[in-house]
Amino acid sequence: MKKLLSFLFVSMLLVFFALPAGAATRWELGAAERKQLDTFFSNFAEARIGSFVTNNEIPMETFVQFGVQHNLINRYYDLVNVHEYYSGVKKEAVEAAVYKYFGKRINAVSTNRYKLENNLYVVPKAGGEGVKFAQVAEWNNNGNGVWTGIANVYKASSGFNNPYGTPEEWKKYPEDIPELVARYMFTVTRSPSDADRYVLVEWLEQR
Repeated sequence: MKKLLSFLFVSMLLVFFALPAGAATRWELGAAERKQLDTFFSNFAEARIGSFVTNNEIPMETFVQFGVQHNLINRYYDLVNVHEYYSGVKKEAVEAAVYKYFGKRINAVSTNRYKLENNLYVVPKAGGEGVKFAQVAEWNNNGNGVWTGIANVYKASSGFNNPYGTPEEWKKYPEDIPELVARYMFTVTRSPSDADRYVLVEWLEQR
C-alpha cells in the first residue's frame, strides 16, 4: 500500500511540474510586457521571414533576409550610401542582427536574393510600401526557460503609427484599419548574452 501511495504521489508531482508555469492571453499581460513582446515579434513580421521550426536547421536565406531587412528598416543611419537608389548593408551588421534576435553566430554569405560583394549587401532603398507589425495573442511560460504562444501579424499603410493599439482604437480611423494577414506559433528562449532579452527559436505560420 505504501508503495502504491508513493507511486501515486510521485506521479502527481510529475504531472504538476509538466504543466506550464503560466499562460496568459494578450490582455492578461501587463501593458509594458505586452509592448515589449509586440516590438520583439514585429521585427520578424516586418522583415517578412518565412516559417522555420527548431527541429530543422534555420536556412541561411532566412538569416540574411532578416538581417538585411532589419538593418534597412531600423538601422538606416548605419547604411552605406552606394547610389541614389541603392544602399549597402554591412556584412557584420547582418551578423549582429541575427545574433541579437536569434542567438546564433553566423558567417553571412550570398543567397539567392541577396548577393554579398566587398562585405556589403547592395539593395534598393526602402520605398513607401506598407508596413507589417505583430501583436502577441497568447503567451505561455513553460517554466523551463522556454516560452511559447501565438503572434498575430498585421499589414497596414506606410503612414500607420499605432501598432500597439486595439481593434476598437483602429476603428476610429476606418480608412486605415490594419488587416490581419497571418498567425504564427512561436518559441522563444532567453538571449545567450542578455538575460533581459528573448531570442526566437521557432516561427511557424498557422494555415
